[in-house]
Amino acid sequence: MPVLAWLVAGLMLPPNLPVSLPVHGVAAGVILLGCWAGVRGRWPAWGWLCLGVLWSVWRLDLRLAEQLPPAQEMQPVTAQFTVRGLPQVDGMGRVQVVAAVEAVPEGLSLPSRIQVRLPVEPSADLAGSRWQAELRCQRLHALANPYAFDMEGWLMAQGWLARCQARSPERLSTPWQDVSARIDRWRAYQAGRIRTVAGTEAGAGLLAALTIGDTRAITPEQWQWLARTGTTHVVSISGLHLALLAGTLTGLAGWLVRRRTWRGRSLRPLAAWAGLAGAAGYALLAGSSVPTLRALYMLAAGCWALQQRRRWPMRQVWLLALLAVLLPDPWAATQAGFWLSFGLVAALLAVGSGRPGAWRGMAAVAGTQLAIAAASVPLLLAWFGSLPLLSPLANLYAAPVLGGALTLVSLLALLQPFDVPLQLVAWLLGLALEPLRWLAAGPQWQIPAPAGWAVVLALLGSVLMVLPSWSLRGLAACLWLPLLWPVTERPAAGEVWLTVLDIGQGLSVVVETASHTLVYDVGPGGPSGATASRTLLPYLAGRGVRAPDRVMLSHDDSDHAGGWAVLAPLWPDAGRWGSRPGRWPGQGFAACRQGQRWTWDGVEFRVLWPTAGVAESASDNNASCVLKVTSRQGRSMLLTGDLEQAGEAELLGEPALSSDVLLVGHHGSRTSSGMAFLQAVGAQAAIVSAGYRNRYRHPQRQVWERLREAGMQRWRTDWQGAIRVRLHDQVAVSGWRGQRPRYWDPGWRDEPLR
Repeated sequence: MPVLAWLVAGLMLPPNLPVSLPVHGVAAGVILLGCWAGVRGRWPAWGWLCLGVLWSVWRLDLRLAEQLPPAQEMQPVTAQFTVRGLPQVDGMGRVQVVAAVEAVPEGLSLPSRIQVRLPVEPSADLAGSRWQAELRCQRLHALANPYAFDMEGWLMAQGWLARCQARSPERLSTPWQDVSARIDRWRAYQAGRIRTVAGTEAGAGLLAALTIGDTRAITPEQWQWLARTGTTHVVSISGLHLALLAGTLTGLAGWLVRRRTWRGRSLRPLAAWAGLAGAAGYALLAGSSVPTLRALYMLAAGCWALQQRRRWPMRQVWLLALLAVLLPDPWAATQAGFWLSFGLVAALLAVGSGRPGAWRGMAAVAGTQLAIAAASVPLLLAWFGSLPLLSPLANLYAAPVLGGALTLVSLLALLQPFDVPLQLVAWLLGLALEPLRWLAAGPQWQIPAPAGWAVVLALLGSVLMVLPSWSLRGLAACLWLPLLWPVTERPAAGEVWLTVLDIGQGLSVVVETASHTLVYDVGPGGPSGATASRTLLPYLAGRGVRAPDRVMLSHDDSDHAGGWAVLAPLWPDAGRWGSRPGRWPGQGFAACRQGQRWTWDGVEFRVLWPTAGVAESASDNNASCVLKVTSRQGRSMLLTGDLEQAGEAELLGEPALSSDVLLVGHHGSRTSSGMAFLQAVGAQAAIVSAGYRNRYRHPQRQVWERLREAGMQRWRTDWQGAIRVRLHDQVAVSGWRGQRPRYWDPGWRDEPLR
């Protein structure tokens, strides 16, 4: 195994570990290794693995040291900062920016890069501006659910280690601006220019994305077309775009100096550096995002290696590019884009090796598509759980047209001063999106989340698939089978699993039996889309459930039922129950009423509340559907919605109230969970679904203590993430953060409190 491979492996290892390695311990180990190597007279190849681990651990340690101290969380800090990149405006019109912290009071600290919500009006001159404001910041935190996008890992990889709310912002003068601020202001100007000149064209958002890396104006419908055709990478400036521009400029520069010499030497080798310089300029104008910089490092490494007098094998160039990306940014190894980019390049190299005639005409197209499919299918299914069946055809069109020719034309249109070319290119881009709209209506292949070993086997199959020998293709197909047809674990007959999702300040519970699924509440909605799209839908997809058999909305508060507007069209055949069906007219809702019961796979479902009279007269909270789920062996969990103490008092005489696990009513509000009710339920464990540092301060301190006094094991979604309850002959409760520890996670969030 070459030295570069050992070093790269060492760099990739620490960011993917669940715990952080002690930097001093690793350093001591490497020093001892060096002493041992000195005695033996040679450095072992695996010693480079240790050096890679040491470098990566040191980089991780520096970033972890930047985290906001726990004692400083949500405490006011007056800080000066500069806005980096282009401001974002959320669905409620609030301005969100990424800021570089410049100054904080002595004795306090903030991470160098933070996200800030600025209470100002959106304007083009925000980019690159300097501010002083009182900041209240919270540590790195995001929703934590199985099968969902790992937002915390992504934020860590970006280096955005705190989210802050600004108060009393004061704009500071900027007598001198650094290069980054000047570029950001130029990008903001060009974004405004595109919006003014071509804003009515369907391709205006695409024009901004391909030139300055600004995807804000791409519509949700267009994002859906791109996602359903597997072509989102085409509008995110990456290696494809930089390599295209570098190759074009290299060819142009080579043609210009083809006959010129300097001191007797040809100038043609300098053409590649001209191409790289153009790619670097493009990366700067596109905002120098982390993926763009990774692509630039990769391109620079390849350019340098290919310019050496000693001809490097392409696999060595590939490893050198990996090293160039991982040295400044070890977190790249945790991102899907990294694996897809380098995996596709490796597959293309494998297909091209040893077949000098294979890259001609249609054979070249077939070989390329085979390599892309072989490398991308396992990775796409592992990361996203779905695969657009028409993705190869869509990419065959989109990569050369949108990511190729029209990207170059867009850059030329942007860099000239006239408006008409911009309008024309935006119109062309809108026209170029139409084939993707047609293809987006094609079939999608969605599978349950595969096991890690199945992904590894499929990747081995991919390697065999792209090797020159055809005799191994049958074995490769066999190695793919566990990935393409995974076996999803389900509860046994009579057993039931209930998963309280980490959905922020709201509630959503998925109840699974051997062959049925019920969803109790669907979480909040909002102008930017339902939280369910980022939590509930990925969870169901990962479990292999296209739609639940039944949906029960406890009541119509937005934090419990707000996501229904998004989900209703997706689940037309699901049974629909609610406390007040009239709140969802014409949607086929049935009323949940005391005494209703049914059995699925040996598991009993029983509605304990409300009565018909209460449903008409009580408050929304006290009319919540209260559902008890009981396994065949008699273990049960009580789901209470937002039931308050007035409703609890009515239930005290209900014989079926006693349960093993309680979903605490109204997120732990002081209006719920009276001691008499808690004692009547007599649960072993209590679960609170609440948002991290929510404005209501749920669960209230007195309720949290009351649960402890009642002898219940206490769980919180904002601490432990999604919480799964397994009811069989025993009760088993586990939190997602505890099952999937992260090296930046404080340990106290992983386990329940007693």
